[in-house]
Amino acid sequence: MLNHDFYYPHPLPQKVYSPGLSNRSDRWQRQILALWIITQGYSLGVEILQLTAEPFGTNPRSGALRQVIPDLRNAELVKIEVPKLKVAFRRLVPFIVVQLTDKGRDLAEQFGWTVSESEWERMQRLHEKGNYQGQHTLAALVFAYQARLRGWSVGIIPELDAGRFYPDALVEKGGESYYVEVELGDGKLTKWANMAKHGGYIALCARAPEHREQLLAEAASSASKHSRLQLGTDLQTLLANPDSPLWLERIE
Repeated sequence: MLNHDFYYPHPLPQKVYSPGLSNRSDRWQRQILALWIITQGYSLGVEILQLTAEPFGTNPRSGALRQVIPDLRNAELVKIEVPKLKVAFRRLVPFIVVQLTDKGRDLAEQFGWTVSESEWERMQRLHEKGNYQGQHTLAALVFAYQARLRGWSVGIIPELDAGRFYPDALVEKGGESYYVEVELGDGKLTKWANMAKHGGYIALCARAPEHREQLLAEAASSASKHSRLQLGTDLQTLLANPDSPLWLERIE
């Protein structure tokens, strides 16, 4: 599981020659720290830059920081995609998604770092399984990032032997722990029933507020006998209101 409460590597590795990386000490440090963060499993560019900026006390939206991921790509250490997430009617939000290349893995191992499977890779391996589901994968990554911003630890596609229940994420904070379904379309009534039977609750992330209400109503109708708690949130509200709690509705 990933969260924003960790120790940064210190000291950072000394400069080594790698075509495309900077010879300037300050730029090198930012590039290499971003590479280390990627090796921990983080995939969203916005999150990687935020975590890179923190120990330097700089703005992640500054020009110097925004150039870090393109620098790593130009050095052939990462590959990127820039998908757009549809969170509301005619509203597309672009995100950079990052993944190490073999060259990037080799450099990380040269530094003695352990390379973890990224959340993007895990979604592709365990959820997509060769069937492209880019919007859902991106939605799950954005939900995980938004949960971590609010102090939760998040695991994508948790290992769980629960029959027909296959949650997208596990979130934990302060003794609370919930498996979560991230849903962009119409929910399946059996999905909510299986979730409620497993844990006695429904925890879902929808696309937008009206979609959240729709899914919570579906969940209530299909899982009322097994559900003692319903938790609902949506990507549109989380992205627009960084001070909001993770769970926008809690029905007991």
